[in-house]
Amino acid sequence: MKIKLTILALAVGLAVSTVRGQSIKDYFIPDSTHNKASFYTPDKTGGRTDMTRTIYYVKKGTTYDITDAKMFSGQPSAIQTITVQFSASEVKMTKSISTTMMETNKKQDYNPPITILKMPAAGQTVNWTFKEISGDNVNCIASWTTINYNGEQRKAIKVIKTYLGLSAKTIEYYVKGIGLWKTEISGDGKTQTFDKFDSLEYDPTAK
Repeated sequence: MKIKLTILALAVGLAVSTVRGQSIKDYFIPDSTHNKASFYTPDKTGGRTDMTRTIYYVKKGTTYDITDAKMFSGQPSAIQTITVQFSASEVKMTKSISTTMMETNKKQDYNPPITILKMPAAGQTVNWTFKEISGDNVNCIASWTTINYNGEQRKAIKVIKTYLGLSAKTIEYYVKGIGLWKTEISGDGKTQTFDKFDSLEYDPTAK
C-alpha cells in the first residue's frame, strides 16, 4: 500500500510540475517560426464554405498585437486587433481596436487589463468572467484535454464559454505551439465545428 501511495504521489507531483513548467503563452501564441494561423468554417459534410478566419501574431516587446480577421467570400466581416500581455497562467487584454458591420476602428483601453484566458492546474478546472469587446459578459471554464493533431496526441486547454441569455455555448481549444486550434458551437444537443484549423505560416509583412 505504501509503495502504491508513493507512486501515486510521484505521478501527481510530476503532472503538476509539468504544467507549472509551462506558460500559457505556449498555448496562446504559435511557435516562433509562425505568425499566421488560418481557419475555415466547414459545412455539415466537412467541406469548405466561404467563411474563413485568419489570425496574425505580432510581437511588440513584452506584449503581442493579435489581429483576428473574419472573412466571407473574400471580404472582411469583422477585424479585431487586441494587445495582450502574459503572466505564467493568464492572458490579459490591455487594448483593442474593432471594425465590424456596425462600427469602424472602435478603440478601447482596459485598466486594469481583462483576463481572457487562464491555464488550469493539472487535473483541475478554472473559472472566470470577463466582458468581450462587444460588451457581452461571458462566463468561462477551462480544463485540460487531449486532441489529435496530424495523428499525434497533444495536450490542449479547452475553454467553454457561455453568454447571458443564450443557450448555445462556444468551445475553444488552445494547443501548445499552435495557439487557437478549433472553435465549436454547442447547443440543442449538437456540437458543430465553426473554426477548423487549416495551416500555420510565417508572413514577413505582418507588423
